[in-house]
Amino acid sequence: MQEKDCIKNSKKQRHNTIVRIISEKAVETQGQLTKLLIAEGFDVTQATVSRDIKELRLIKIADRGDKYRYALPGKETDMDIRSRYTAVLTHAVITIQNASNLVVVKTIPGSAQGCAMAIETLGFDKVVGVIAGDDTVFIAMNSEKDAADFCKTLMNVIN
Repeated sequence: MQEKDCIKNSKKQRHNTIVRIISEKAVETQGQLTKLLIAEGFDVTQATVSRDIKELRLIKIADRGDKYRYALPGKETDMDIRSRYTAVLTHAVITIQNASNLVVVKTIPGSAQGCAMAIETLGFDKVVGVIAGDDTVFIAMNSEKDAADFCKTLMNVIN
């Protein structure tokens, strides 16, 4: 049993080191992470690092330019996602108007699906449902007041 405990400790230390490394450096590949762990004194292969990445549930997020780096899922990533969806809305929405308990969003052609996804993912309050065509998104709200409030909120998001 002691051998298993040593392996667990080693794995835990390795996982802690991986978390530290990816928070300090922009690590783009498993190979790069493997080399950094070896430099830290760990005896690892790329296969081990691959398993560690899965166990830690690391994701790749956009870094500067066209580069991607490993990161832990969490608040930083959530903020990245929120800013991307906000950018989708900012660039694609042409008009927003309410009609009774519905909000009608006109977008540039081909962008309605992306805008609908952004609206759903951003998790606005009181949205009952979202339907998108090619350049129009219908958002069902609980009431006319909720629709009017949502129009104002969405305008604030895109401006």
